[in-house]
Amino acid sequence: MSKYDVSKFRNVTVALNTPFQKDGSVDVEAVKAVSRYFRDKGIKQMYVCGSTGEGFLLDTEERMLVAETVVNEVGKDMNIIVHVGCADTRHSCILAAHAEKIGAAAISAVPCVYYRPSEESVYRHWTKITEAADLPFFIYNIPQLTGFNLSMNLFNRMLENERVAGVKCSSDPAQDILRFKLAGGKDFIVFNGPDEQFVAGRLLGADAGIGGTYGAMPELYLKMDELIKRSEWEKAAEIQNIVTPLIYRLCSFPSMHGAVKGIITLDGCPMGDPRLPFLPVSVDDPDLKTLYQDIRKAVEETKEW
Repeated sequence: MSKYDVSKFRNVTVALNTPFQKDGSVDVEAVKAVSRYFRDKGIKQMYVCGSTGEGFLLDTEERMLVAETVVNEVGKDMNIIVHVGCADTRHSCILAAHAEKIGAAAISAVPCVYYRPSEESVYRHWTKITEAADLPFFIYNIPQLTGFNLSMNLFNRMLENERVAGVKCSSDPAQDILRFKLAGGKDFIVFNGPDEQFVAGRLLGADAGIGGTYGAMPELYLKMDELIKRSEWEKAAEIQNIVTPLIYRLCSFPSMHGAVKGIITLDGCPMGDPRLPFLPVSVDDPDLKTLYQDIRKAVEETKEW
């Protein structure tokens, strides 16, 4: 059982896109601006340098720069969870220690990538990371990208670690959320990962969600969360029925990273292009403009629900 009070983490959690300048470097001023942008929209929690944040396309110093910039800018108003997972354990631990030093609220990590390690390897990898920082640690399970699926055997071993506070469950079977929640208990945080099933994931026991499309339409995810907390599940499902087709449209562009950045840019917060190999999406693309208008229309129509 985790030694931390994890109740503060039950929030809609924007997976933050990392803004870049035209030369490809991290745009520090834009990082500050987009952090304020989400704070001012009512977001209370962000996940930094993860899949959406292009964390694996940043070097160690850049990841430290992004995390520190976000914490310094909005850390007093929001919980900042820093993804510290790297291909190797050593650099993951360096990032974990840095996250604690700058005052992050928590850390998170995928298993080692590329090498397809054994369960014992992943257990040692995650354990070393938890030893590097006295912060709540959230396991990140996303087998469709890492090639490693968190088994219940490994999950139960990790539960013995008092610094393990929860899991971001992005695996495809929705029932994984239920299995992790039943095993972890009420004081263990399970984040729904697949944005297309935000409401379904919550119904199965997820305490909150972390998502890469939240940034394009944070108001709609906040509204679903509000309705769920009021036990108005049917209305929440109605908004999910609006959101899911919007997600599919975001995914229809050359890259979702570029599309989400484009939507945020159209909403007045310039983000730049993603890094290769992710492809850019022009803000002049008529389909992107139409999608942005449809998102804003949905926000307005559901505002008073």
